[in-house]
Amino acid sequence: MIAFLGPSGTYTEQAAKFFASLLAEDEASIRSYSSISRVFDAVERGEAESAAVPIENSLEGSVLVTLDRLAAAPLCIVAEVALPIRHAIFGLVGTDETQVRQVLSHPQALAQCRQTLFEFVPLAEHVDVDSTAEAVDRVAKQGDRTKVCVGSVAAGRAAGLQLLRMDAQDIAENTTRFVLVAKESRKLNVMRMHKSDVHKTSLLLQLGDDHPGALYDVLKVFAKDELNLSRLESRPTKKGLGSYQFYIDVLGVKDDLIVSQAVQDISMIQGFSVRNLGSYPCFVECK
Repeated sequence: MIAFLGPSGTYTEQAAKFFASLLAEDEASIRSYSSISRVFDAVERGEAESAAVPIENSLEGSVLVTLDRLAAAPLCIVAEVALPIRHAIFGLVGTDETQVRQVLSHPQALAQCRQTLFEFVPLAEHVDVDSTAEAVDRVAKQGDRTKVCVGSVAAGRAAGLQLLRMDAQDIAENTTRFVLVAKESRKLNVMRMHKSDVHKTSLLLQLGDDHPGALYDVLKVFAKDELNLSRLESRPTKKGLGSYQFYIDVLGVKDDLIVSQAVQDISMIQGFSVRNLGSYPCFVECK
């Protein structure tokens, strides 16, 4: 069973359904949870075999709660899919946008539509909720025409709301990467229903001994081996100001000799620790 950020109608549910199509029949059911943290908890407790979570958006960057939980949890990434995100603004039938005073959605969705919302409903307060689907549900149930929501077209129409604005994202090319995570000890049966030409290996790099040129020592290993990095991002370790860890995505799989040797070379650098967060196929869904 695949856990995902719910309720039904979220973009993460779309990703979960895609991942379900990759798996054996007994692993293909999906179940919603109210937050990304609870999704991770479900896998760690054994309630779910795996979980679909958003990890990065092309407009607003990384989903920080996902990065932080990956660093803390004994889980690894087993697949990735990039989905195009087309936000829409919905309200109750008869809503007058000039009277709107609140717009509800997930913080990432609100950020991705910031300029559009400023122009369309300039007097509206932005209200954060746990998911775009929850925002749609609240507007549908509260019966208040001064409130609108940002969510998917499917969710808004299913709730019987009126479409007020299509393609509300500020930039047309809006894509979110979702990953499927599972316990390291679990080998998921990924079927060959979808072809992937891209594979990544994700690493978590922690500096035990911070010194001038420390990160350079790592990067020059990748440069020497001509490995392409698709992401390099720092996050606080939560151990004090100035203490950071680094997330690195390398194109290639850990079984590749060059990738394997690079990881080994980095682990030999004094003061560093490297954790493999997964080596996995990457897919792109077009709509």
